[in-house]
Amino acid sequence: MPGETLGEVATLLEETLKVHRSVKNAVLCTKEGVVVAAVARGSEVDSRVVATVSSALVWGGASALTHIKTSSPTHLIHTTNIERILTIVQPHYHLVVIISRADDAGLNLESLITAFKSIATRLELVMSSTLAFGKQTIIGTIVEEVPEITQCILLTIEGLPLGSVGFKDEVEVAGLMGSLFANGLTYSDVTNSISVDSEAMKLLIIRVDESRLLAVVCPGHNSDEIAQKVRLLLDREI
Repeated sequence: MPGETLGEVATLLEETLKVHRSVKNAVLCTKEGVVVAAVARGSEVDSRVVATVSSALVWGGASALTHIKTSSPTHLIHTTNIERILTIVQPHYHLVVIISRADDAGLNLESLITAFKSIATRLELVMSSTLAFGKQTIIGTIVEEVPEITQCILLTIEGLPLGSVGFKDEVEVAGLMGSLFANGLTYSDVTNSISVDSEAMKLLIIRVDESRLLAVVCPGHNSDEIAQKVRLLLDREI
């Protein structure tokens, strides 16, 4: 990302800390859970975990609302005993704000959501105008550069979908892929991938990073070659 754009993003993220003293952390991430930038007041948190979990929650929330015929969420609030995590949903990016309940002094979060949404909208505009970063996703890159692939899904290690193409039942597919990877026999901190082969295709489940997996259906008799292209793309993207 160009330095000028990164500076704009950092400045806008710093504004979230000024909205209220109870705001501890803010993370800008893609819809797939990739961290773009993060800021913190005091102690740091693992922004990659925050991004991945928030993206999975947005996906799950959108799926839940779809089942009851309601539009996708504009924001989510995740409440624990010690903090509240607000995720502002934009077309291509999420702004995740972590608020300490110990410092909120009876804070009415609803009254501040407009301010956070304004910051998130400005972040979306900055990022969307940056050709060097763009809106391309891991899945989008794979489908674009390896046209033989028509089915793939990005998911958390726990089996929650973060994005997919070619599947109708993403939640079920993600759960199945996650269980294959963490089956008790092959799962470990150093497991890189699992390949399920048949005469017609290869199912490749590969670790993207500490918290995400990518499952790709590589069709045809040259499935090994297609799988290798996917591996090379992942190495390039991450």
